[in-house]
Amino acid sequence: MNLTKEEKVYAVHSLDEVREVLFLNEEFDIKHLLKRGFVTAWVFAANCTLRILRFALFKKWGIAKREFNNIVVYTVGIVGDNVVMLPALAALRCRYRRAKITVITNCQIWDQEGATGVLGPSPFKDHLIVLSDHPVRREGFRFVMDHRKFEGVRCDLFVNLSPFGNRGWIGAVVREMIFAKKLGARYAIGFRMSTYARKGIFNKIQHRFVENEPRRSREVLKELGLIPVENQDLLVHDEAAKESVLKKINNDGRDIRPIFVINPGAKFQAKCWPTEHFSSVATWLSEHHDATVVITGNGEERNIADEVVKGASNEAINLAGQTTIQELVELLRMAKGCVTNDTGTMHLAAMVGVATVAIFSFRLSPTHWFPLSQKLVVLFSLGECSLCYKDSCTEAKCLKNICESGVIQALNGLLN
Repeated sequence: MNLTKEEKVYAVHSLDEVREVLFLNEEFDIKHLLKRGFVTAWVFAANCTLRILRFALFKKWGIAKREFNNIVVYTVGIVGDNVVMLPALAALRCRYRRAKITVITNCQIWDQEGATGVLGPSPFKDHLIVLSDHPVRREGFRFVMDHRKFEGVRCDLFVNLSPFGNRGWIGAVVREMIFAKKLGARYAIGFRMSTYARKGIFNKIQHRFVENEPRRSREVLKELGLIPVENQDLLVHDEAAKESVLKKINNDGRDIRPIFVINPGAKFQAKCWPTEHFSSVATWLSEHHDATVVITGNGEERNIADEVVKGASNEAINLAGQTTIQELVELLRMAKGCVTNDTGTMHLAAMVGVATVAIFSFRLSPTHWFPLSQKLVVLFSLGECSLCYKDSCTEAKCLKNICESGVIQALNGLLN
């Protein structure tokens, strides 16, 4: 295991290494054992209940041998959540070549552009529906659905890849099951609880139950006898997008310096490594690799990207809010390396196979979103406030403990 200890700062290459670090630092006392026992019993009872509901609502026998003409895949999220779903979607397309596959993704309160950018061009689906809320809502004792949003959608098989069961929200999973029934599904898979959702008292043990999201579809597809198509670049190629992003970084494509991507923003402030540290990394890349350093992010992260550029004495190019998802994908394909927070760009970089250093806060365990990649180093720090589950944390001590030299060392290791 490649470990860098600096106030308990770790640099790891695999999900198993993270689990080993957690095991070595875990507290063992009667309270933790009782909590683990309670969650284990609760998950067992919840899954038994879901199995009974599924048995009552859907057919089950012989599902792996059946052919399906209409498949609906349901998920929740924006960029990263949908990128990690692509291996499962590719496996479904390979197995059911003649089926019409409809993907329904719920972006909740977040911008739908990310989900559309990832899934819109994908050849693994035939139809895409993007929602801003759960498709089924409760009115008293009734569950209702706006059928107008799903006109023309037929469903023989419903594949539930929503993360809510993995987060312990049984009410959401029951609504997803009802949604499948309302769409007319005869067969449905993917309704399973992993943990108990209550935060606070169970924070320190959640990592023992929550599954790794990029790898979770393995368990879902097992019932169909399928294996997700992992460790392949499943994102579409677009030469026009490639040329467009090259123009934006003032290169004509004939004689360019090595490109490095830095992504300093994230959905939550609690996941953002300090901008001055990103600036130091950008400066080092410019000086030691004669690199073109490109700062990425969405429009709301433009100010963060500006701070990184200023801190690097303007030795970087700010493209935050100026690229489409496809342009970002093509930029990552051209890049020699990427340094990023735990965010959607990290999963895009992992999928295209660029050497990536990912910086994780420890507000929750890195085992939850550790990417699928063979060219990856994840850095994280343990401390007294670890596993706080606070999206709004402004101190982020676990991130401030990670120094620029550790990130540079990790990137050098990947490049060499």
